[in-house]
Amino acid sequence: MKAYILFLLIILNSICAFPQKSNKIHQEAIVVDTHGDILFNQIKSGIDIGKLQSTGNFDLVRAKQGGLDVQFFSIWCDETGGYALANREIDSLYNLIKRYPEKIQLVTTAADLELAVKDKKMAAMIGVEGGHMIENRLDYIDSLAKRGMAYLTLTWN
Repeated sequence: MKAYILFLLIILNSICAFPQKSNKIHQEAIVVDTHGDILFNQIKSGIDIGKLQSTGNFDLVRAKQGGLDVQFFSIWCDETGGYALANREIDSLYNLIKRYPEKIQLVTTAADLELAVKDKKMAAMIGVEGGHMIENRLDYIDSLAKRGMAYLTLTWN
């Protein structure tokens, strides 16, 4: 009977300690969201994602509260957009960074990312979704890379 009670106490202690351990792990880890269609939606809606929003699935305030350290901003449009819209979305990100330099910075290297996390800023990275965004022009890849693009997917669907 004593062994059974001891066993139950150990199990109960483990269950109670788990949320504390998981929260500690979460806070110590570099948390990365590898996909967010945030900029396209921001352009369409005109909202300021640097401020707390009551709607939508992203703003810098809630991201910080949730412990998000790195956000890949997905540059996306359907087949009617393309290179011009990709640049408009990147401009939108640059403007966000300019308005909130204490909250977010563009990173293009691992060292930049580590520094942003150390400074408690969101590390912003750029991914372009779909080869249609370069409109069959290979020079557009270089242009987007110079603006911070970390990756370009071949397709979007």
